[in-house]
Amino acid sequence: MDTENNIEVMTVSSLAGFGISRVCLGIGFFDGVHRGHQRLLESLLAISRELDAVPCALTFFPHPRAILSPGNAPPLLMSPEQKNQKLREAGMKAVITIPFTHEFAELAPDEFIKKCLCSSSVAVAGIAIGTQWRFGRGGSGNLETLKQIGKLRNWRVEAVDELEIDGQTVSSTAIRRAVAGGRLVDAAAMLGRGYSLLGTVRHGFKVASRELSHPTANLEIRYGILPPDGVYGAVAIFDGMRHPAAVNIGLCPTYHRSGSEVRVEVHVLDYYGDLYERQIELEFLSYLREERTFAGSAELKAQIAADIEQIRKLL
Repeated sequence: MDTENNIEVMTVSSLAGFGISRVCLGIGFFDGVHRGHQRLLESLLAISRELDAVPCALTFFPHPRAILSPGNAPPLLMSPEQKNQKLREAGMKAVITIPFTHEFAELAPDEFIKKCLCSSSVAVAGIAIGTQWRFGRGGSGNLETLKQIGKLRNWRVEAVDELEIDGQTVSSTAIRRAVAGGRLVDAAAMLGRGYSLLGTVRHGFKVASRELSHPTANLEIRYGILPPDGVYGAVAIFDGMRHPAAVNIGLCPTYHRSGSEVRVEVHVLDYYGDLYERQIELEFLSYLREERTFAGSAELKAQIAADIEQIRKLL
């Protein structure tokens, strides 16, 4: 049986092409793959061992609200690629991503089950879901619906309670709110790891290299929530290595260059290579100070040097 955990498909049936014939499925959107999700996946791994089945995650893209209520869609905490990687790290041998469309949203619960979970070539032995998970048209299917159908099909259905930390239910929404409010410690507690952003390095104004002697990478962010404007100590991750970094989020007021566009600029300590068009993951460690307007380059340069010294002590 080929169970290398880098398999990404769009249907349960497609798993047969990888030698997988019996699975347990963890179902959810899994944005952030936070500690609540991790609890569900741990339950799935346990029943997979009991039932001698391959643990797989079944998820969806884009977010349902991006289709059903585009103006109200939440910004995602991570890209689909990052999510799939975190699911693999949690022990999933395959990730099944079902495209969420208007037609898909109109499926009745029994149609959803037939389309998503039933296969003539791959047997479903067990399913793990959150107790609040809903499926089918208008969210009309729930845990009891799935248990009833599972009983008929001989599926073991495990419901996993939501996780609470200090009275706060762990959820993707709660993590978004924590990051947007600058509560990175709370976000990290819910994620089970430091909060991070993934971006691609684009060309900037080159002021940091020319006038400040501290070259910065201007990051274009597609997924994730920006913390409040300010300067942060962080770790920049690329090429499989972790580098200490200073991050400025804001409007670059000293040079009045960006107008109303919030920029994410990263200075990787003691790194002198070319980063243009590279992907960098930023793991935030600590808030250092607010973004300020300085009298000129010399004053800003001195403050940057002080920030870097503080980051070195932090790490």
